[in-house]
Amino acid sequence: MMVISGFHAVESILIQRPELIVRLFISRSEDKRVVRVKDLAKKSKINSELVDSKKIDQLAGHSKHQGFAAEISNLGFLSEKDVIPRLKNLTTSKVLILDSIQDPRNLGACLRSALAFEFDAVIINKDGSSPINEYVFKTSVGAILNLNIFYVTNLSRSINTLKDIGFWVLGLDGNGEGSIFSEKFSSKTAVVLGSEGSGIRKLVKENCDHLIKIPISNKVESLNISVAAGIIMYELKKQHIN
Repeated sequence: MMVISGFHAVESILIQRPELIVRLFISRSEDKRVVRVKDLAKKSKINSELVDSKKIDQLAGHSKHQGFAAEISNLGFLSEKDVIPRLKNLTTSKVLILDSIQDPRNLGACLRSALAFEFDAVIINKDGSSPINEYVFKTSVGAILNLNIFYVTNLSRSINTLKDIGFWVLGLDGNGEGSIFSEKFSSKTAVVLGSEGSGIRKLVKENCDHLIKIPISNKVESLNISVAAGIIMYELKKQHIN
């Protein structure tokens, strides 16, 4: 069970996955946003509960909820065993692999970009990564509801599974030999990005086919992980027809 809060987050799940909502809470007087949420809830036959604002403070764990909150059931992510059935028969495919992204807002931003640039899947390691929580949901602006997200226990094994079904796996690394702007991406490409502090872990890096980098000014040490993810996904999208 997870609690999401805020008008846009609640509106998003009411539009895209209303069946996930267990309870819906409102603590605002009638205005356009309240009418909008109630109308969406009515269409899906969901009853909204009028509660004191402090009740939502307790549910959400903060007071920045704008008077809206919803308890939702588990989103039900894919696992490692689903990689081959879901991705093997695609002739062109773009996959994002996130290795130990610990900041939920960075993770959410990466997921939002993955949806924006039409990636077919996102693979995340279970241990060492931020869980999919309210902050991830809100930062992604609900993108997690429209993505194939795989949670796996062994990222290196999943990378080798992708390679076995025809994927070329590229690791984004500051010391990479090639530039993303000169790389000719394969029709089936997976890109790996590492954690905010230490980058891609050693074993994961060793399982990549090739390491590439984003050329930046020597006056800047590195880019924020979500910014780097957006850049490489945009570049990959430019080369892909789909």
